[in-house]
Amino acid sequence: MTPQVLIVDDDEVTRNLLKEVLQREGYPVQLAGSGEEAVRLIKKFRYPIVLSDIRMVEMDGMAVLRQVKQSQLQSAVILMTGFGSMEGAIQAIQQGAFDYVSKPFQMNELKAVVARAAKHWESLQDARGSVTLVPLEKTAKTLIGKSPKIVEVYKTLARAAMSSSTVLVIGESGTGKELVARAIHDNSARRERRFLAVNCGALSENLLESELFGHLKGSFTGAISDKRGLFEEAHGGTLFLDEIGDITQALQIKLLRVLQEGEFKPVGAVESKKVDVRVIAATHRDLDAMVKLGKFRDDLFYRLKVIAIDLPALRDRMEDLSDLVEYFLARYADKNKKRVSHVSEDAMQLLKTYHWPGNIRELEHAIERAVAMTNTTVLFPEDFPTEVSKREGKASASNGLETKPSLEDLEKFHILKILKETNYNKSRTSEILGIDRATLYRKAQKYGIELRGRS
Repeated sequence: MTPQVLIVDDDEVTRNLLKEVLQREGYPVQLAGSGEEAVRLIKKFRYPIVLSDIRMVEMDGMAVLRQVKQSQLQSAVILMTGFGSMEGAIQAIQQGAFDYVSKPFQMNELKAVVARAAKHWESLQDARGSVTLVPLEKTAKTLIGKSPKIVEVYKTLARAAMSSSTVLVIGESGTGKELVARAIHDNSARRERRFLAVNCGALSENLLESELFGHLKGSFTGAISDKRGLFEEAHGGTLFLDEIGDITQALQIKLLRVLQEGEFKPVGAVESKKVDVRVIAATHRDLDAMVKLGKFRDDLFYRLKVIAIDLPALRDRMEDLSDLVEYFLARYADKNKKRVSHVSEDAMQLLKTYHWPGNIRELEHAIERAVAMTNTTVLFPEDFPTEVSKREGKASASNGLETKPSLEDLEKFHILKILKETNYNKSRTSEILGIDRATLYRKAQKYGIELRGRS
């Protein structure tokens, strides 16, 4: 029997569209125009699948989810949101949501999610029991965005936090691999214990071995005392091994033993030590290719990638650029005590056409630099680093056009020039420009120029 779906959304157009789509797939559908109406229906009828928007007036989708769980129903709850976030995904998954879908979504993808929920419900018909859920903790705020690719990362991250399995985070430099590792730890049962990190590519083989496993006094030249390694220091917690693809074959064997047996030998020791550490590894390398070339052990590779998280490059999730820019702008404006409110349209277009080889880390540094350099309340193209701003000239040249400033650009530059020359004396500036002070204020507001200094 095809399971019935309860659609919960306070937008009538969305409700009816989803109803039409799912009915064509053969699902019986019931509609609810609010969270309150959904709860009333849930108390009367059993709905195998609940498809609910998160943001609704008064009772939201999370409240509907909690009501379903409190009622000990086996309904598969799918939450929809146009404001996807890592925190939201973690909260939804850890409170028992079957899935978390970011709007706007492709209907084929939504139908696939509902089909999986239907199979899940059928497999649980005779099942009973509950899952212990880990409450949401404060996580790194710079892992943000709501594009479909990053929402998939959030969901995998949330499920990884509920297990103790090893995790392999794969992504280019600057995509936020350590942020993912910290978020997993902060939302796991180990969150009260230590999170330690080491960059495996930054140390020689001998130094890395000593750093990971520790050493005994006299085990090598310079070992003047016993040293506890990171595995021992992180006992009960999480150890993040960044750039795991850079470790030698000899260290790969020793790391494999820790993952398989939960024990290791400090450098110079005869007896092994037992340890309970969750390992999260990360790399920008293609470990599959390295395994085929014999440069990375296949048994270690499979031990590490029990759960794999692929972090998209910034250029592959450009729909998140505005959210990231807004976040970094607010962060560095506050840090520098500047009233920088937004990025101009031409500057934002410049940021959108740049390829960002350094990913989110490069974007953060570009915003930080722009905020530090500007003396206006708006960031313009010239405020950004040369490698970013010169992109505009290259793009124009490729089209056979010469980059020329607009009349508004020239006016803004001229006003700024006179302000600086008069040490921001507004009366003198107005006199030189041949305008009254009221007009100067209007133009300053138009161009985001901060009128500071003497009158």
